[in-house]
Amino acid sequence: MGGLNSDGLDALQTVAGIIDRAPTPQEVWYGHSILTSTLFPAVEPPAGTDYVSKRVGGVEYLLEAGIDPATHERRFPAGKYPRLIMAWMAKQIRMSAGRRTGTVDPERRMVVIPSMHRLASELGLSHGGATALLLQEQLRLLLASHISVRVVSEDGGVTYRDSVSLPLVEAVRLAEGSDDPSKGGAAFVLTKDVWVRLSRESAPFDTRAASFLLSGRSVLPYDVYVWLSGSMGGLRHPVRLDWDWLYARFGDGVSSMKNFRLKFRRAVGKVRVVYPGVRVEVGSDGVLLLPSPAAVPRRAQGGLPGVDDDAKWL
Repeated sequence: MGGLNSDGLDALQTVAGIIDRAPTPQEVWYGHSILTSTLFPAVEPPAGTDYVSKRVGGVEYLLEAGIDPATHERRFPAGKYPRLIMAWMAKQIRMSAGRRTGTVDPERRMVVIPSMHRLASELGLSHGGATALLLQEQLRLLLASHISVRVVSEDGGVTYRDSVSLPLVEAVRLAEGSDDPSKGGAAFVLTKDVWVRLSRESAPFDTRAASFLLSGRSVLPYDVYVWLSGSMGGLRHPVRLDWDWLYARFGDGVSSMKNFRLKFRRAVGKVRVVYPGVRVEVGSDGVLLLPSPAAVPRRAQGGLPGVDDDAKWL
């Protein structure tokens, strides 16, 4: 039997560190069940796809691809980068506590990325030119995309279809280094709705766990971790969710329910490695969530502003 390679040893050390030591405030980031994870497709959808959608209860979130300002192509942000960028934004907003910093101006709802090099470093990514180009591309696609929120209701034999537009930004300025992609940066003004959702509805998670969960090809373990981290914060009683609900929420890009059940079970198993206190039972009819200790102990959050009761994540 061969020994562990360096990546395997790093993963073991990461897991051991998570179990042995609470995260520092710098290692605590904030995730939103929709805006920093499951809304974005795991892989880029086929050309011609009009939208992707996710349901939370009776609410449907639709993501439409915008036009890439660099190529004029209509493409979706996808994979781990938009998830990490949105979580980084939530972190900057929560850390600012309403005060202007080097990366956010709460009064103007502005976010500043000084350079791709710095962003890659804070996201725990390599600093190479290829990474900077991918990060820059996904940032462009992310800021160009558009979200809408839709609800269908019935009353007295009348069907009502309500829709609310939720663009991410009001204004964007992109800077791209001609000789070195890592020098490029960005400044943009978030819409009020997105700013409020990231500042009030995001829940803390451990970036060491996120790095471990995103180390493979699938983003599903990360999405499940962010979801459970937020859901457990406001859970006061057991909640049962069936496989249809889970498939609609997390099954993006998975061809069949049978395959999804297998992948979801594996994802939960991987989450348990970095969040051993989570109480979730996976059965033939779905999952049962039980009240659990927080993924990040309150004392590890360093006095950062608290999160609203997030039972809406379910």
